[in-house]
Amino acid sequence: MNRVITQVNIRYYRDMLLSDVGPEERSRVHKLLVEEEDKLGKDLKLLADIERHIAECTRRIEAQQLRMRAMQADDHDDVGQAQAFLDGLMESQQVSMAYRQLVKKEIERNRLLDS
Repeated sequence: MNRVITQVNIRYYRDMLLSDVGPEERSRVHKLLVEEEDKLGKDLKLLADIERHIAECTRRIEAQQLRMRAMQADDHDDVGQAQAFLDGLMESQQVSMAYRQLVKKEIERNRLLDS
């Protein structure tokens, strides 16, 4: 049951990171996400989940960049807010990519120990 709750929390935190939250909230959610992910242990399933999240971040970053170009072409006033959202998405992607590396190293370390 605890594993299911942890997985639900992870999905919730990842969804929050893909939304327009402020920098302080984003930082807090990153920390909570890593804490929940650490509860699952670093294995190939977690690695696959992180890969999917990074891919979703990439998709949303690309979509936001397109929106921003359109906004800039139309001289929208909200470009600053759109840029802040884009910056947040990119930060989330970077945190996830760094965590992915940590998970990969831990998986490799465990493989060596098991050999």
